[in-house]
Amino acid sequence: MSNKKFAGFVVTFNRAEILMDTIQKIMSQTLPPEKLLVVDNGTTDETKQKLEELYPEVAYIKMGYNAGPAGGDKVGLEMLAKEGYQWIFWGDDNDPPPTPDTFEKLVNLAESYGEKCGQVGMVGSRFNKFTGLLSRATNEELRSRSYIEVDTIGGGQCKIVNAKSVLDGINTEPKLFFGFEDLDFDLLQKEAGYKILVHSDLFLGCRERWNRMSVESTVARKKDEKVLWRDYYSIRNALFIMKKHRHYLAFLSILAVSFGKSLLSFKHGMRYGSLVTRNTWKAVRDYGLKRYYKQAI
Repeated sequence: MSNKKFAGFVVTFNRAEILMDTIQKIMSQTLPPEKLLVVDNGTTDETKQKLEELYPEVAYIKMGYNAGPAGGDKVGLEMLAKEGYQWIFWGDDNDPPPTPDTFEKLVNLAESYGEKCGQVGMVGSRFNKFTGLLSRATNEELRSRSYIEVDTIGGGQCKIVNAKSVLDGINTEPKLFFGFEDLDFDLLQKEAGYKILVHSDLFLGCRERWNRMSVESTVARKKDEKVLWRDYYSIRNALFIMKKHRHYLAFLSILAVSFGKSLLSFKHGMRYGSLVTRNTWKAVRDYGLKRYYKQAI
């Protein structure tokens, strides 16, 4: 067995100052990674210079183009798994661990469960294979157990992956570029028999910190127009993932919900409704035409 226990990577794109803050919080953990790798998705800012100045011990690789989270994650996972590390922190440049002992608690949980633990994290959801929707655990369930089993842990939730699953061939799909690449990875792990666990105390702490002890359901809420491009990737990639994993009812459900939300979005005005509807049509069209990776939206 390798004596390389724990490493991590962070994917970044043009957020040098935010990245430096995230690295500082990672390296200040009670259990910091033995190796930290920055995967640079083609930044044009001072990321490399700041790393050399402030954190010369951090490994660095530049993709040469913007491969999106899906492409950058694949490189980070593959590199560290092949180097022999047992557990790999899968990080984003703007999502540092929120408490000083986050990594220690998560790695301890992973090791206590055994080799069939595919990953651990702070926040996770359960996946409905008939609707394609994610549901949250109750506060009562979290308070009654030290950890719970979920179906997926989203990006930015201190996701720590069992490297063995990567060596077994489970990795992100680069053509997804952005959106649900983590869900695709997690479904592959579940299909291979791995368990996905979240730490209950950390989960509850996140809910308290983010004021999400209870969440009201909203239908077609209005979003900032600047982030509507995310919906294009979410719809396109969700259709791809449901088909890939043979969740055909979920595929139909996502189609129906997406177009239903498009119609309801007109309650926020003609301009907003038109933007949402255009994104939805483009996503469905590009899925049908197999247009993946980064697209002009």
